[in-house]
Amino acid sequence: MSDQFGSSCKLPLIAVTVHPSKYNGTQDPESWLQDLRFFCRLHGIEEESEIVSFAILKVDPMISIPKNTCTFSGFLNALKSHITFPVMSASALHTLRCIKYNPNIDMTDFISNFLSLCRAANITSLEEQKTYLLNSLQDDNIRNILASKFRSIDDFEWVIKLFQGIMYEYPMHQIRYGSKITIKHCVGGKYLTHGEYDPNEPDSQFSTVFCNGSKPATNEVWIVTSPFGENKTPGDPVQFNSVVGLRHETTGSNLHAADHPGRDGYHNDQNGVWAIGDIIILENVSNKLPLYSNGDDINHGVMLGGDGYEENNKWYAEIVGQ
Repeated sequence: MSDQFGSSCKLPLIAVTVHPSKYNGTQDPESWLQDLRFFCRLHGIEEESEIVSFAILKVDPMISIPKNTCTFSGFLNALKSHITFPVMSASALHTLRCIKYNPNIDMTDFISNFLSLCRAANITSLEEQKTYLLNSLQDDNIRNILASKFRSIDDFEWVIKLFQGIMYEYPMHQIRYGSKITIKHCVGGKYLTHGEYDPNEPDSQFSTVFCNGSKPATNEVWIVTSPFGENKTPGDPVQFNSVVGLRHETTGSNLHAADHPGRDGYHNDQNGVWAIGDIIILENVSNKLPLYSNGDDINHGVMLGGDGYEENNKWYAEIVGQ
């Protein structure tokens, strides 16, 4: 008895396949036809003319299909010539303009939806696709960073890969108020350090900083702080062209010029947020002189000098522990 019941439940696939929906002008014609062709393949219908004949029966009567239509291209042209198609495309374009990336949803779902909207809105230009993808971002800083990186890319697959990588990785690479960083000289390859108290002049309260070591150690760690007289929220990203303080973690001393305590900052020509690997110029806010290292000896001397564009004025940061 149980064997007979079990065998009777083994229905053929054709009996349980769900019929495709009727086409009424609200779907993307090519995607809808692809689903219908899959349905036909499951049922052993493979001739193009037979599939088209069946497809015509699934089209809403308000959409007129010319007689003798027997090819996929002719059928799709008929669907796209009806007024519902440009309306659907315009609706998809409106949605594409309004779509916003939400980091709390799955990246795959967002990209799939974005690509579907591009297809429905007939957006095939790579530059347009880049623009809509950038406009989906609500963070101006990340948008500016991606825009600069997109300029040299001429393959949309790489655009998507870069978008995914930046959205996943960039927040971890941002330098924020409170970040513990090391500052490496681009030319000499050594790290800005404070070391033991070494007055730069007799009886001076100020100690000399210099560049030392090819690997960062305790004395090379600096904490990004609010500039003098301001109170930035710890954890907020540091914007380019803003002013920061740099406090030596071990000694608690602040990096500054002797005649203008607490007034050092940095600037950079690009927009966005300061991140690991970005080349920066550390500049004293009061006298506009940039931090300079000559690299002439084992412990590279550090001073204010140069025009801000010399290689010896260039530094980049690394976050401690990453």
